[in-house]
Amino acid sequence: MNTSANNTNSNPKGKAVMFLTALIVVLTIVLAVVGFLFYSQHIESVEIQQQLNAEKDSITLNLQEIMYEYDVLETDNEKLQAKLQEEQERATKLYDELRQVKQVSYSKIKEYQRELGTLRAIMRDMVVEIDSLNTLNQQLIAENIKVRQEYTISQKTVESLEQQTEELSSAVERGSVIKARNVNIITINKRSREISRARNVDKIQTCFILSENSIAKPGPRYVHIRILGPDGFILAKSNTDMFDFDGEKIVFSARREVDYQNKDVEMCIYYDNNGELIAGKYEVFLFMDGQAIGQGEFLLR
Repeated sequence: MNTSANNTNSNPKGKAVMFLTALIVVLTIVLAVVGFLFYSQHIESVEIQQQLNAEKDSITLNLQEIMYEYDVLETDNEKLQAKLQEEQERATKLYDELRQVKQVSYSKIKEYQRELGTLRAIMRDMVVEIDSLNTLNQQLIAENIKVRQEYTISQKTVESLEQQTEELSSAVERGSVIKARNVNIITINKRSREISRARNVDKIQTCFILSENSIAKPGPRYVHIRILGPDGFILAKSNTDMFDFDGEKIVFSARREVDYQNKDVEMCIYYDNNGELIAGKYEVFLFMDGQAIGQGEFLLR
């Protein structure tokens, strides 16, 4: 009789231990997945920044070449001489700026590329004008021919860099997407208690974390959610509640503004039930900056 009683008393404890063990295993797996995703995003950000710095170094070398080419140009024409000096100072200023900057953004790379192209074009026009005035001696004329040849080579280099920059832009765009993680959706009644019966739901609560992203653009923006019901329709308060996605206007269920500053942001968005909820499986999709950033689902009885 005593043995039977002991087995009865120990059984609930054994179940509790098994439950806690399973819970620890699940949490360990979740933490490992989250850590891996964070590490992957960090590596991608580092690689993109390295590519940007490589582009900056290439532009710096091209500027050195331009500065040398300006140095070998000479003219007796005062107007051209003043313009030549102005462009030399412009190239030197840009070169000094590039040497001082440690990290550059994609938009800055494009700006430097445009400035480099402008300097090249102005130098070409000045070479033509100086040649037409015949103010250079034979040695300088020969050097100018060399400059024009070098310009052609440099122009091809610039075109190649522009192509690389365009390819890099797609990588930057992918890397700058702010992802939502730990998406958790619950349905609550008017007392803010979690329930699963459709007719008693007062609000649908969608909570998540906007992940840290060092290369994303900071500032205020909206996070939109779209709730797809088991009947295949999107829950919406009004047909005029629209936002831009993939070149189209689509309806949203709810939204919330957030001031994102490249750090993790915990937030929740609520959808008020107006009585149209039915039993079945619901899917929730999250959007920001015209990009899909996460999703989740829940069931109602």
